[in-house]
Amino acid sequence: MRSEKFSLLTRALEELQEGQLSSARRSLGALTRRLDVEGVAEDMQYFLFATALARRAGVGDVQQMNLYLRRFELPQISLFNLLGERLPLVSVARDIANGWICELLAGHEEATLFDVGLGTGRQEVALLRKLKATGAAPRRLTVVGLDPDGDSLEQAETVLTATARELGFELRFRRIAKVVEALGENEWNALRDCPGPRVVHAAFALHHIAAGVDRQELFHRLRALEPAGVVLCEPNSDHATESLSQRFHNVWRHLFFVFSLVDELGLPRQERNGIKLFFGREVEDILGVVDDSQRYERHERMETWLGRLRAAGFFPEGRARGLEGTTRHPALAIREAPGVVGLGYREETIVSLIRAVPGTAA
Repeated sequence: MRSEKFSLLTRALEELQEGQLSSARRSLGALTRRLDVEGVAEDMQYFLFATALARRAGVGDVQQMNLYLRRFELPQISLFNLLGERLPLVSVARDIANGWICELLAGHEEATLFDVGLGTGRQEVALLRKLKATGAAPRRLTVVGLDPDGDSLEQAETVLTATARELGFELRFRRIAKVVEALGENEWNALRDCPGPRVVHAAFALHHIAAGVDRQELFHRLRALEPAGVVLCEPNSDHATESLSQRFHNVWRHLFFVFSLVDELGLPRQERNGIKLFFGREVEDILGVVDDSQRYERHERMETWLGRLRAAGFFPEGRARGLEGTTRHPALAIREAPGVVGLGYREETIVSLIRAVPGTAA
């Protein structure tokens, strides 16, 4: 990792922090001339980080870099599909979370799922099928889908309603086209009035909460809903820190292990590079945005999320069942504690899942 290329990259970072923009541009230029993205697997990571720092420096080469990378790009929907279908970090996380949600909803006449960051409902379709297959489906299920993209919510409502009809149970869908921190008192009150038990689910969503918003307050809001449980899934790395240097080293380590796992999956080169490009867009946000208040990829470590849950009156509980039925690569490492599952590669935990219930820890 501490190669000449890494030295050039960190030199550019230091020069940026010292305001030496011309020197940073020269260092980034020297780095990119040494890269062979098509022939050397590790060079994609260097290229993505160089692109992010170039954006921060206001270098005109950013456009050239993006044109170069476009040769590897796939349509955005294809990238999402690749992540969900081919990257075991995502598919196994989905299966574990759905298993926990099924347990929390099982055996009730009616229930509510409050899904933060619902998107187009791909994971929730799998959840409905799992509820039916396990005999755990409530006769009436209310899904409250929260997402800032109204088009995605419309797609989710269409596909979830059709799936529930196919499976033979009643589903009521409510759209809220907002981010969670924008919910008003009336909307929180309406959520408290939804039929119970209420289950809260947020997959790769809460780290997008904007700068200046008290994340702890959100968990107190969730606790006031009196949910049966909360199921969270988040990347396990600290990209919320204000220190540019710390963010750089944290995201470098995080993606080094993500990309190492991707390289071991045996995917075609275009798919492999397409997945890496998806994460490259996050690197640009984490490192390339100069105004810290405009960053949205504010990932945090599992211990931080657990601390917030405990402070709000939740505690982790339960085991991840049925892992033998998940589609996973042997390189994927799974570590488990009560109410917590870590998914990773080698010694690094890359994604964390938490199932927490109201109460006090034993």
